[in-house]
Amino acid sequence: MRYSGLKVAFLLSFGLFTSYSFAETDKEIPAAERPQQVELLAPGYGALKYTPPAPGSYRLPAFGEAKDAKVLNADGEYVNYHDLFEGKYTFLSFIYLSCPDVNGCPLSHLVFNRIQNDGAKIPVVADNVQLISMSFDPENDTPEVLKALLGEDHSMHDMAGHEGHDMSAMKKDELPLTYLTAESVESLMPILDDYDQTIQNQVNEDGTQSENFSHILRVYLIDPEFKIRNIYSVSFLHPDILLNDVKTLMIEDGLMEPEEGVTYNEFRPDNAAILSGSSDSKKGLNSEGYQSNSRAISARVGETSDLIRVIDTPPLGLPKIPVPANNPITVEKIELGKKLFFDRRLSLNDTFSCAMCHIAEQGYTSNELEKSVGYEGRINRRNAPTLYNTAYLTKLFLDGRETSLENHVWSPLVGHNKMAMRSIGQVIEKVQGMPDYDGLFEAAFDGKDADIMTIAQAIASYERVLVSGNSAFDRWYFAKEEDAISDEAIRGFNVFSGKANCIACHSVGEKTALFTDNGLHNTGLGFQIAMGKEPETERMLIAPGVFIDVKTSMKNAYTTKIGDVGYYEVTQDPDDRWKYRTSSLRNIALTAPYMHDGSMPDLESVIAYYNQGGFPKNESNFPNVTQSPIIKPLGLTEEESSDLIAFLKTLTGDNIEEIISDAFATPVGDTNYDH
Repeated sequence: MRYSGLKVAFLLSFGLFTSYSFAETDKEIPAAERPQQVELLAPGYGALKYTPPAPGSYRLPAFGEAKDAKVLNADGEYVNYHDLFEGKYTFLSFIYLSCPDVNGCPLSHLVFNRIQNDGAKIPVVADNVQLISMSFDPENDTPEVLKALLGEDHSMHDMAGHEGHDMSAMKKDELPLTYLTAESVESLMPILDDYDQTIQNQVNEDGTQSENFSHILRVYLIDPEFKIRNIYSVSFLHPDILLNDVKTLMIEDGLMEPEEGVTYNEFRPDNAAILSGSSDSKKGLNSEGYQSNSRAISARVGETSDLIRVIDTPPLGLPKIPVPANNPITVEKIELGKKLFFDRRLSLNDTFSCAMCHIAEQGYTSNELEKSVGYEGRINRRNAPTLYNTAYLTKLFLDGRETSLENHVWSPLVGHNKMAMRSIGQVIEKVQGMPDYDGLFEAAFDGKDADIMTIAQAIASYERVLVSGNSAFDRWYFAKEEDAISDEAIRGFNVFSGKANCIACHSVGEKTALFTDNGLHNTGLGFQIAMGKEPETERMLIAPGVFIDVKTSMKNAYTTKIGDVGYYEVTQDPDDRWKYRTSSLRNIALTAPYMHDGSMPDLESVIAYYNQGGFPKNESNFPNVTQSPIIKPLGLTEEESSDLIAFLKTLTGDNIEEIISDAFATPVGDTNYDH
């Protein structure tokens, strides 16, 4: 049966786990002679290398709602998540039974089994905690297979234990473990969206679809009020951590007492941490429906990924990544560039980094702001463009003023409204004076220290591997998977490439698709902003979810309108007025707001704008003589517009979660160093 893949993986991980445990205590075997593969195992397979915080000594603020879903249990009965979650503290994992990655689903299985055993010894935990594993492979992990697996679990429990535990004891007084699956792939997808789970079928070398999935293991801790209280990645999926967390919640709810000597600060509004995220309190916001793509601090935990692999094997739908001859890619350069990218000390007052405008979990742009805000809150005149797939751009910045990633690095670092360093020399001296960079440049650049070239080459190397493809569209269009996208999305692509003619600028080739022509075009928006009549009032975002209406006359009294004529500022050619670079549509669903000034909050607004034909003239009939002839009224129906948006949402790459997780594993820069 197919589920035997998990059984084999479980036995393999069990054997490696016990080897790992005994190797730690065996004094007779020299370290050099111990098996090297154990270094690859996740922490959950062994004893923690540190003492975790005591239960009740910390808080786990709620940062998400556990959405309801209708699924199938191992008896083939329909059940609802909320009915299962009600009154229980729940650990929820998303797995598939044939997962071959020892640090993936088998790890979740092993950790859950250890919690079953250890938690059963604590009555209050045994009475209030449950474990649920949800399969995202409904075609193979059927209720019959899940039911058989439950029997296999018990037979494996009869085997020898680990760390002194008798695994046969797991048959008695265990915490309940429930296996669930979906009725179909179609019913599964909304559940995965609700729980921020991204899965993609892997592709074999011959282009056929593999039975294995590409996914990032995540386990959720959900309280009885259906609030997500923690999310565990591979690095933190350890039974000791999970049990301490659930005990902390039970202490908070009065079901347990903290251990003697442990201080517990009661959660009160006046000492509550303010966390970002759509699950935060909406008190004081204009709209209860305000959504944020920011992750709560407690969820900003990740693990370093092998980003360099895209250089040799670009994702489906993307061409080979161009790499300049004078800056070949290495792991050392990528890691150094990532450290610089997230380092707030590279700004004038040590508070601002590249990553604060190009936010990893917000599409490497900023979903919260129309225009980027830099040093000391200084507003820039344009939206922060996404950094996904910038490796393929031949013109950088929205006005196309730079032609290489290496060159474009310096403008934000010394920009007055960005990171505000006063000179290139000041940046170099500052980096050279930071102790935590000692030896890193020399290791990455054959003995060279930080200078104008190596700093730029390191950051460019990191940005060059922020590549995301193998989207649902790619699998449908290039890999010929007929069911990879919906009928609506297929109709939307026909609109995209036909009636709407979006493909004229957002190009699609026979083997690859950048969804940009790397050109610059006047779409009418820049002209309208410069030459159009200002409204009497303007709605302004003053904080996430908080808006005010300001009279234009009042705004003009204390601010000066910043001119922006696009590519003309580079060429001084009048024909280039209000031309801006064609943005790639890849990952477009993640990179709102849209247009060069961020003035359009959603895809519906963008489609409506192009449907009207841009702005060929202003209210006084003054003509926009340089507007691209491609921009004209489209005559799209509501259904066609809706289908077009459905298509655009299929362009999200399959490795987004991996890139974000890698970003979360990066420090932001310690300001406590000697200048």
